Amino acid sequence: MRWRASGALRRGACLALVTISAGGLTPEAAAQTETGQLTVSATVLSGCALIGGTLDFGTYISGQEADLDASGQFSFVNCSGTLTFELDGGIQGNVNNRQMSGADATLAYQIYSDVARRTVWGTGGNAFTLPLPSGANPSSGNLTVHGRIPGGQAVPGGSYTDIVNITLNF
Repeated sequence: MRWRASGALRRGACLALVTISAGGLTPEAAAQTETGQLTVSATVLSGCALIGGTLDFGTYISGQEADLDASGQFSFVNCSGTLTFELDGGIQGNVNNRQMSGADATLAYQIYSDVARRTVWGTGGNAFTLPLPSGANPSSGNLTVHGRIPGGQAVPGGSYTDIVNITLNF
């Protein structure tokens, strides 16, 4: 004998199946929301930046007769227009009488804007001006400084240093 479910029984079974498959969840419980944050940032240059450099003379022998020449460089980035670079007198404060300081003495030197070492690189009228092409994209580059320690200086052995401030006007 076969068993046959009546129409009412079949409808009830389907309703029970739908209720079980939906898990009895309410719409609020079924959908969830999470929030978070996105941090957005940017670094903006002022239009032109300066990167300091070095001028290393290496070894000077106390009292040597010959001048000791050396070259160094510093850099500029993202610049346009006409740039003016000024170098101050260092710790001694005198552009025309630059001196490196050691433990017990000073060692005279000079910085020039030309390889022939005729034009002292300083401030005001002794600054170096670099016109960049107009209408071009911002430029970056290196500038070479030329230094000289005059010969004939008898100083005690040791390390001699100075700090020269660079000012960039644009």
